[in-house]
Amino acid sequence: MKKEITASGKNLNEAKENARLALGAGELDDVTFEIIDLGSKGIFGIGARPTKVKASMEIPDTEPRRESRRQSPEKQENNRRSREKAETRGEGEKKAADKRPKRDAAPKQVAIPEEDLHFEHVDANPGDDRAFDFINTLISDLALEGVTTELLRCDDGTRRVSIKGENSSMLIGHHGDTLDALQYLANLASSQKNAQGERDRSRVTIDIEGYRAKREQTLRQLARRMANKALAKGSKVTLEPMTPYERRIIHSEVQSIDGVTTQSIGSDNNRRIVIYVDRPRKGKKGMAEDAAEDVAIEATETETVETAEMTAANDNND
Repeated sequence: MKKEITASGKNLNEAKENARLALGAGELDDVTFEIIDLGSKGIFGIGARPTKVKASMEIPDTEPRRESRRQSPEKQENNRRSREKAETRGEGEKKAADKRPKRDAAPKQVAIPEEDLHFEHVDANPGDDRAFDFINTLISDLALEGVTTELLRCDDGTRRVSIKGENSSMLIGHHGDTLDALQYLANLASSQKNAQGERDRSRVTIDIEGYRAKREQTLRQLARRMANKALAKGSKVTLEPMTPYERRIIHSEVQSIDGVTTQSIGSDNNRRIVIYVDRPRKGKKGMAEDAAEDVAIEATETETVETAEMTAANDNND
């Protein structure tokens, strides 16, 4: 059977290519072309005409091909038996998989309390540690008098730059915002090669006058109080947005309290923790739906770290 098509293009090659595509012809198929109009570019585009070609190709009749695809009764029976065996084998594998012991979920990441970390002093000369050099340069440029720094290595494989002195508190900021930014920049500096041409890829933390331990204590008190509040109310409680480090502390503390569980919702700088009453019968899908509904929370339901700090101060005064 012969199939014909008319196609056009900006030039002869494009017209032929469009014709091949319209016919569904491959590169090796024998296509006959007939030029209808070579076209014209015109003058400044005026009077331009596309190139037109007629393309034809012989294609085999489909009826004989259908006949050849018909299978003999013996072959059809063999195919049926093969399908039955495959289905039986699949059901057996599914049953075997159901009998296998289910693996426990991976343990959640636990934040090691500051009091449990052990540090050792590191003697570092200029150029040995880029993060330490960055902090020292910054303090020098800010002309912070009476401020000292110390490089420490922790048993968990991280490094710490400890900053002390009267004027060092200005580097903490509101809720540690400035400290977190300083730590971020120190880790960027740490990615550069030191004087020996090496990179120390271990994480760097910055601490100023023991702020990390004090902040951690406040967060753990907040986690316990909000967990008790959720248990008393029998409903979820939402906390203010926090950094990944702070959320990890909250998750870790709530893990030790029976009857409640945590989940992070939101994105970027608006990511926060929701504490739920742990109901065993409620599946993951239900928990996810609750988390989605809780994105639009009221301000009165949100507990802030600032409130927690005020509460802790009042408790101490009592």
